[in-house]
Amino acid sequence: MRRFRQKHSVPVLDALKAWLDDIAPKVVPDTKLGDAVSYTLNQWEYLTRYVEDGRMPIDNNLLERDIRVFATGRKSWLF
Repeated sequence: MRRFRQKHSVPVLDALKAWLDDIAPKVVPDTKLGDAVSYTLNQWEYLTRYVEDGRMPIDNNLLERDIRVFATGRKSWLF
């Protein structure tokens, strides 16, 4: 899995990082785009960690699905 991610994901991530580095000084910081660029650059290490370890999932959909019961239940339990 790691080799597959290294081959296919790393070039895309490298291009995205180059674009973010290029556009970051050009965007207005207190806009939605500025916030998104800043957040992505600040979280880059964590966002790209999945390519280093093949055991890590690319997303957290499984966890989100598991805790959805509690999030929807919170609304129902109020009544």
